[in-house]
Amino acid sequence: MQQDLAGLRAKWPHKLLVKGVLSARDAVRVMDAGADGIIVSNHGGRQLDRTPATLDVLPSVREAVGPEATVILDGGIRHGQDVIAAIASGADAAMAGRAYLYGLMAGGERGVERAIEILRMEYQRGLQLIGLDTTSKISRDHLQTASSTFAASHY
Repeated sequence: MQQDLAGLRAKWPHKLLVKGVLSARDAVRVMDAGADGIIVSNHGGRQLDRTPATLDVLPSVREAVGPEATVILDGGIRHGQDVIAAIASGADAAMAGRAYLYGLMAGGERGVERAIEILRMEYQRGLQLIGLDTTSKISRDHLQTASSTFAASHY
């Protein structure tokens, strides 16, 4: 994998992101091979139904590659607040393919526009509800997961 990626890097002078990374170890290997960033993706869990949720591995991936690498979350975006959770967990951006496809199936181009508008409104409302006025102010403190709830209530 690393030789193939290094060869691609040598031929491709533009930004190079690698999709399908699900561990901090693989993220480091990809970055060491010359990628500019990674897309944390389990391909919808369709290929292996026991893969971890992308949001669960995202914090360790971000920590492993550092703040300079581009990290995009692909998977699990169903609501605008999911985008907030992705940013709070370390993503620079999130991909929302399923919402796009649902909108397309329901109403063609206008359905896609509406789906994007709904995600945008949910995202904006989510920011407002946590007292923020901009994406750049989102931090890990704005995310509560089942494990953090357990830790807070049991220790």
